[in-house]
Amino acid sequence: MINTKKSLSKMEGILQMDATEKFKKGFLIWSSVALFYFFQFTLRVSPNACTDALMTTYNFDAATLGSIMSFYYIGYVIMQVPAGVILDRIGVRLPVVASVLMCSTGVLLFAIASNSIVLSIARLLMGVGSAFAFLSNVKVASLWFDPKKMPLFIGLTLAAGTLGAKVAGFPLVYLLDALGWQSALELLAASGGALALLSWFIVKDVQVSDLQERKESLKEEIQHIIASFSAILKEPLSWVIGMYGLAMYLPLSGFSDLWGAAYIEDMYGVSRAVAADMSWLIYLGIGISALLWSFIHAYFKSYRKSLALASFIASSTFAIMLYFPLPNLWVLGGLLFVCGLGLGGQFLAFSAVSELNCNSRTAMSSGIHNMMCMLSGVISQPLIGYFMDKGAHATMEEDVVYSPQSYTYGLSVVVVGLFIALLASYLMKPLEKKLKQLQ
Repeated sequence: MINTKKSLSKMEGILQMDATEKFKKGFLIWSSVALFYFFQFTLRVSPNACTDALMTTYNFDAATLGSIMSFYYIGYVIMQVPAGVILDRIGVRLPVVASVLMCSTGVLLFAIASNSIVLSIARLLMGVGSAFAFLSNVKVASLWFDPKKMPLFIGLTLAAGTLGAKVAGFPLVYLLDALGWQSALELLAASGGALALLSWFIVKDVQVSDLQERKESLKEEIQHIIASFSAILKEPLSWVIGMYGLAMYLPLSGFSDLWGAAYIEDMYGVSRAVAADMSWLIYLGIGISALLWSFIHAYFKSYRKSLALASFIASSTFAIMLYFPLPNLWVLGGLLFVCGLGLGGQFLAFSAVSELNCNSRTAMSSGIHNMMCMLSGVISQPLIGYFMDKGAHATMEEDVVYSPQSYTYGLSVVVVGLFIALLASYLMKPLEKKLKQLQ
């Protein structure tokens, strides 16, 4: 049962703040939650730095490793709708602290795991905890800032994620070389514990729904959740935008998060540290362009045109990178960066989904869309590994060798997905008309 009197006093305090004071307090809270997004991004991309170490330690093939790593996305997907509901109904503070601790527990368990089952459970825990990270940022931004600033703070959140992905590149490879991969992950787990403590003291809750004097039974609460869930899923455009998000996430989940560094290392003969930093250039492009796409959207005044342009840039550059011989690493890096610039536009889809739904369903609608996006990891990581194994060959010592051709074969899954995203953007024609009707 909601303590209405206490909630009203909370909200009254917020309403009495002047705009500057409210912005400062909101920015401090958002910054703390953005650190969580930074942290979970490091966890998500960390396998990219240690695929060889994991395959050697446990004698895994590509399909097995891809299947284990995909449990992160399974946990993420399973928790997206519940996470959105929890954030909409009880606030941000407790879910953020609990989910950071769950991520840290998962990392620690992964570091000490002795078999594939424990590794899978550990990745599942990381995924369940990480499911709250982006949605918490969306919820904080919707409560503390002007709605017109939503694309800006989504972009800033993604920039924080880009920095997290960077930490999972050269810095993490350096730690792996210096300490060993288990000790490096234990250090990550300890940093997560510190972040949970910081969040406990900084994050404060303000819920618009707390203003309503309600004495809902559990049955009524469940009915409310089902009604909101049903209303979101009955909107056909939610499905089209979700398919777009799933397809545009494939270069991240399938390439940058797992197989990118190994592909670059084997294809171009560079060290794993250099390869990890090269694959990070996609995230750098995303981090820079995520802010720029809000201005591109303002110029076009159309989500469909903006999202179509984003998918065209991403699909064309990734296909050139994969199928055409490149003269040097500079050209490769440039293509990966430009691909990231295109991929940054996909996050306008979160703004579109939010506009399609009322404020009381902001986190849930974003959660459903994010769930669709994260399905890409469930599909792509084992599927790419499967096709890589098909193109691999065994040596006299029965070791599996993955040639550049086997990587190209497997990563073609990403190219197909990006062209599906381009098709999905064409199907968004009714979107602008629908949004005008809702204004």
